[in-house]
Amino acid sequence: MQNWPRLLFLLLIPSAIFLSFNANRYPDKLIWSDMEGYYVYLPATFIYGGFDKVQVRDKDYLKVLPGTNKIYTKYTCGAAILEAPFFLAAHALSGPLGYPSDGHSAIYSYGLMMAGVFYMLAGLLLLWPVVRRHFSRASTTVALTGLLFGTNLYYYTFFQPAMSHVYGFFLFAALLWLTERLLADTGNKWYWALLGLVAGWLVLVRPTNGVVLLYPLYRWWQETRDKKAFLRSHIPHLALAAGFGIMIFIPQLLYWKYMTGNWITWSYTNEGFIYWKAPKLFKVLFGAWNGWILYSPIVLFPLAGIFMGLRRDQLGERGMLAVMAISTYLFASWWAWWFGGAFGHRCYVEFYALLALPFAAVAEKLLRRKAGMATLAVLCAICIYANLEFTYHYSVSAPWDGQNWTYENVWGEIRRLF
Repeated sequence: MQNWPRLLFLLLIPSAIFLSFNANRYPDKLIWSDMEGYYVYLPATFIYGGFDKVQVRDKDYLKVLPGTNKIYTKYTCGAAILEAPFFLAAHALSGPLGYPSDGHSAIYSYGLMMAGVFYMLAGLLLLWPVVRRHFSRASTTVALTGLLFGTNLYYYTFFQPAMSHVYGFFLFAALLWLTERLLADTGNKWYWALLGLVAGWLVLVRPTNGVVLLYPLYRWWQETRDKKAFLRSHIPHLALAAGFGIMIFIPQLLYWKYMTGNWITWSYTNEGFIYWKAPKLFKVLFGAWNGWILYSPIVLFPLAGIFMGLRRDQLGERGMLAVMAISTYLFASWWAWWFGGAFGHRCYVEFYALLALPFAAVAEKLLRRKAGMATLAVLCAICIYANLEFTYHYSVSAPWDGQNWTYENVWGEIRRLF
């Protein structure tokens, strides 16, 4: 019985591959809209030899930059770099397996599906020792299982793996893993280099992800008594981390220079945080249009864990709260606070890695008593059932936003479930 977590994880691999192929029965539709915007770097670089020759599917979304003949994408290349090994494998196999080597045939979608599965599993694998260091195997299993099957991490792993979110989840998990390692071994230069790389990469994937860097900073502030002495003695390590963090941005800087002549470009033209004075906080959390908690109520467990831990602050709960509060404010200030056609509020998918610890903390308390164990099992089962039912129904009836989508529609979905 000591090896049951390892056996469970091994079982999850073929199950995840099956779920991904089952979710994408029409793989030709996967590379489209935002997903093609993240992905276009790969065919442009490796197949067509430039953005002036690349063929795109969604021509209403990816257009030629005015004054040039180059296809322009507003999305940064962080997700594309993580997709690259799977893209290259698909490209190498396209000819022998009889698929067009054009960057858009079904085999390239299969590559992206495998990428989503890989980075989800890698994220869970990194989170396991982080959570397990503080909590029992049972609590760790409950937390990770609940976050995968009870939230829209499931949707963005299996149904839309070409979006950036599952890659962000992996990078957040890597950040937490490295944070734990560096707190135990501050002199390891490789951990510092990886920390810088991961920190830069998660910002490159989505700039607002940078808020999560407050958490390792807070943990360092907690754990370090003589902060000035620490900084003086770790200058080479900090420089190494900064160097690796900057290095990952080089491809993006080259792209902007190639496209616009400027090293840095604000690519989200006419988009911004227009609601910063009146953020749509309630709508982001509970709104009929992709309200985070409304569609993923299981997150109430880790949110409760954060508030329960604020006084003792053993896991850096105050840092977690700051990260979640600032991020929510940013999401609620964005011009499209519901973030378009999305299942649940997709911007939180990355942050589930951070919520694994407080989720396990709540599970640990409830599992100590039979009544708590039963309550946890029933509530998690209901939340997972609802999330999976919502997910599969959303996949054939999306989008769930717009003026015609109201709480009455949401209540209709709930009635359909139960």
